[in-house]
Amino acid sequence: MRAARILPKLEKEDLRILMAIERGMVRSEFVPIEDIRFYARYPMEETLYRLKKVHKQDLIIRDSSTNEIGFTLNSIGYDLLALHALVEKNIISQLGPAIGKGKESDVYGCMDDAQNIYALKMYRIGRTSFKQIKRLRNIVGERTHYSWLYVNRLAAHKEYDALKKIHELNLDTPKPIAVNRHTIVMEYLRGKELYYYKKVDDPEYLFNEIIEQVRIIYLEAGLIHGDLGEFNVIVDEEGRILIIDWLQSVPSTHPNARSILRRDLENICRFFDKKFKIESNIDEILESFHENP
Repeated sequence: MRAARILPKLEKEDLRILMAIERGMVRSEFVPIEDIRFYARYPMEETLYRLKKVHKQDLIIRDSSTNEIGFTLNSIGYDLLALHALVEKNIISQLGPAIGKGKESDVYGCMDDAQNIYALKMYRIGRTSFKQIKRLRNIVGERTHYSWLYVNRLAAHKEYDALKKIHELNLDTPKPIAVNRHTIVMEYLRGKELYYYKKVDDPEYLFNEIIEQVRIIYLEAGLIHGDLGEFNVIVDEEGRILIIDWLQSVPSTHPNARSILRRDLENICRFFDKKFKIESNIDEILESFHENP
């Protein structure tokens, strides 16, 4: 990751300039130089010097389309601030290679000083279509101004909160370690997505385990995944399952909770029927979600 290679080269004054821009981005996409100077508490000469340095490192974007020159963080600069915070808090000390890349996030291996191995997930939601905005409305709410970096921050914090609730249920879920900006550190995920298994020893057992885990999370944590399918279920070599990617999760009190839950279950039932010839009755399964676990 480029940000990890640049981080050791920066001085604390450079980081302070990046944080000043981040603070100013709450109010506007491009932060005027005078505002950056104010937030950083630097003389103008020092502010201009540091801006030139981090711009040369390709950590910020310069805009001169208006009367006032402004700067905004790019994704590399935002990555760098998150990594810096996690290192400063002694949560991680080393970043490893990428272990997964998806439509909305990248996952890297990492370690702390005690050689514990973790997974570091960075959200990469970008500027996309109006349809994407509607899909993320449960994250951004009714805000009229927001940066895409901030959307990624909201996404990470939403998933982190969901993981905390689920981990308390003592299921085979990764323990969330920390969250900072658009980045989550969690226990390392072992296994691979259900989709990539050509065959399993006992598909019916696996199917029942997935349904039971969804049921417990629904009844005890009050959460519905919202985007469940064969790409969101990790299975390890011992047959333990792990449901991941809780960005689209909704509470069980959501007005459309019943239909969202049905859609999740239908996705799993359809996959097992097609790939492993496991037949199921969706209505009977849904009925069991209103019984005591």
